[in-house]
Amino acid sequence: MAHFRALDGLRGVAVLAVVLYHFAPGVAPGGFLGVDVFFVLSGFLITSLLVNELEGTRRVSLPAFWRRRARRLLPALFLVLAAIGVWALLLHNHVQAHNVANDALAAVGYIANWHFISSGQTYIQNFVNQTPSPLRHMWSLAIEEQFYLAWPLIVGLVGYVVLRHARRPGRARRVFRRVLVVVCVTLGLASFARMVTLFGSSRDFNRVYYGTDTRAFILLAGAAFGALTAGSPLVSRRAMRVIAVLIGTAVAAGLVVTMAVVPTNAVWLYYGGYGAIALAVVVVLMAAVQPGWNPLRGLLETWPLVQLGLISYGVYLWHWPATVWLTPQTTGLDGPALFGVRSAMTLVASVISYVLVEQPIRKGLLGRLPVSNTGIVPAALVTAVVAVLLIPALAFSSLQPARVARPSTTARVVAAQYGATPRCDAPAPAASTTTTTTRRTATTRVQLVGNSVSQEIRPCLASLLARRGIRVIDAWFPAAAVCDELPHVRQQVASPSTRPAAAILFALPVALTTCGQDEPWVTQVDEALAVWRHAGVHVYLVPAVAKAGTTGPDPTVAQYQAMARRYPADVTVLDAGVFVRDAGGQYQWRMPCVVGGEDGCDRQGEVTVRMAADGGLHFCAEPVKALECPEPLSGGARRAAAAIAAELPAGPLLPAVGPIPTRSK
Repeated sequence: MAHFRALDGLRGVAVLAVVLYHFAPGVAPGGFLGVDVFFVLSGFLITSLLVNELEGTRRVSLPAFWRRRARRLLPALFLVLAAIGVWALLLHNHVQAHNVANDALAAVGYIANWHFISSGQTYIQNFVNQTPSPLRHMWSLAIEEQFYLAWPLIVGLVGYVVLRHARRPGRARRVFRRVLVVVCVTLGLASFARMVTLFGSSRDFNRVYYGTDTRAFILLAGAAFGALTAGSPLVSRRAMRVIAVLIGTAVAAGLVVTMAVVPTNAVWLYYGGYGAIALAVVVVLMAAVQPGWNPLRGLLETWPLVQLGLISYGVYLWHWPATVWLTPQTTGLDGPALFGVRSAMTLVASVISYVLVEQPIRKGLLGRLPVSNTGIVPAALVTAVVAVLLIPALAFSSLQPARVARPSTTARVVAAQYGATPRCDAPAPAASTTTTTTRRTATTRVQLVGNSVSQEIRPCLASLLARRGIRVIDAWFPAAAVCDELPHVRQQVASPSTRPAAAILFALPVALTTCGQDEPWVTQVDEALAVWRHAGVHVYLVPAVAKAGTTGPDPTVAQYQAMARRYPADVTVLDAGVFVRDAGGQYQWRMPCVVGGEDGCDRQGEVTVRMAADGGLHFCAEPVKALECPEPLSGGARRAAAAIAAELPAGPLLPAVGPIPTRSK
């Protein structure tokens, strides 16, 4: 299979985009799309190698293929993991060391993407562990490795079925390639549909972005092109070649512009945008390798880009630890100076890895060692690295020790008030029980908008409101600011099948994403109010509940009360903290259990109502995983839901009417 220097240059462009995205996000906010370039290239090259091997030998040697992948990928990976393992051992914060070690063990097994999905790290670490993991970027390598494990089996099976009885090799090869292209397209469309439908139903950026099932179509786009061309995508006719080069150059320019402007939370990416990006990369790939007049190839074959492409794997591995370790706090630098220090560390580590580790092993260094069984050396090194990682993973605590105070003396008064309030963990009083028929025919809807805090209370709140014939519908994004949620809010308000009679906004006043603009939190809430008010939807604003151990309201209370005074007929402020503070206004870590006990009640007759690991912000008693409270330890969530439900009006809610305004800047 021919080697194209332009593809090395394309790798260089891809890794440069990713590095700029992390080192200087203001320069390339869409640099994360460089990962998609890598995916397409990997799919193309791996499939091309497999097709050539099958057509030449009528079989695929899976052990040989996987050995080659291991020699290429594992040495540099374990060098990084060894450095991070030693760093974790030296950390004073044992909780962070424990989490990093778990991330590293997931990287060893190439399941990092599913590990990050299950732990909800992209959002929860903003509260539980402020320092991001130095292994967050391993998600993409996990997806590629999963592809390397599964795809040769599929290609080999297709080849076995098509080629085993072939008597005319030329025709058999054509049939094999066509069938393999059909397989790529079929699986790719299924993956693409999975991304669109899952995002449409959950709005979960974390799950859709990291999922193998939702990202596989990008690899398969390259695989389809590799199956079609067997690694030689050359256009024979000169005129068609010139057209391909012109189109590819224009598309490449469009990709560069996209990387310079598109934000990470652009919703259109998940509704077809990533598919368009994958096809665009295929077009650029085809154009970049064409001979003759080709300005795109000339650019990609420049020495700096080719050299960067050759060490791109090491650059990708080391650049994110450099981002985490070298910060304004640890270096005293920012701006261009910090960019230069991070770049220098990344390049030095990558060159050392390439020259002293990756290339020697790829060229047979292990075979020249004076040992009878050369497999002992890598096995011993892998065992040593894993052992280093197991120490913090097993010996260090997963929870930050915190002084969680016992309930104050006046907390029992509030606990008694909570016990007399309708609760989701207690049967509804006979006088307020809704009949099954009424529940089935109820059309009153309440739109619940927010991020993790709203989802902690959602199950209990929905249960309480269902007793009154009210159905809760969600419009929320994990890890989202209010501006991220507005498109979904408008969609639900506009549809007769989902239009709510009222809306409850319960979200933390933290813009974890920027929505592509620098917009204050209050401005975002005002825009949401405009949508609801013009549609005749009454809005219930729930301010953030002050952290445990504090006295006095959260600052958002004053902001929301000002909005309610501005629109008294349309906006009401609710207090979700009624049952998690004592009679003197002190917010509690723990509260007395209700009479008769409740889920999570300990031997002292108390239940934890705030999370210690994040300083008393969330209601869950334990760190949140996948944005859900681990049951049954959710006493705080139950109390917050009961407080909101008790403050909502008992009468029927008016249906929504009126036009839907467009977003104004």
